[in-house]
Amino acid sequence: MALLTTEVTWLRWFLADFGVSITTPTLVLSGSTDAISIARDPVKHELTKHIGVDAFYTRAQVQAQVVALQYVTSELQLADFFMKAQTIVHHTFFLAKLSVVEPP
Repeated sequence: MALLTTEVTWLRWFLADFGVSITTPTLVLSGSTDAISIARDPVKHELTKHIGVDAFYTRAQVQAQVVALQYVTSELQLADFFMKAQTIVHHTFFLAKLSVVEPP
C-alpha cells in the first residue's frame, strides 16, 4: 500500500506540473482490513515496528487527503484474475470488468 501511495503522490505532482488540478483524494482499494486500520489509526502499534516508515507515510497521505482507503472483497479484486485460479463464473465476471470480448 505504501508503494502505491508513493506512485499516486508522484502522479499527482506530475499532473500538477502540467496544470491539472486534482482536488479529491485518489481512491485506493485494499483487501486487507488490517492494513487499512494501521494506515488510518494514529496510534503506534507494537507489532508493526518493521513497517513503521511505510505505515507513517501512508497514514500521512491519508490525513492529507491525498489518498482515501476503501476495503474491497477478494471476489471483486481484478488483480486476482492474474494471480489466482478462478471458477468459470469469476473468470467471466473479470473478463467483463476488463472489457475483454471474443474476437469476431
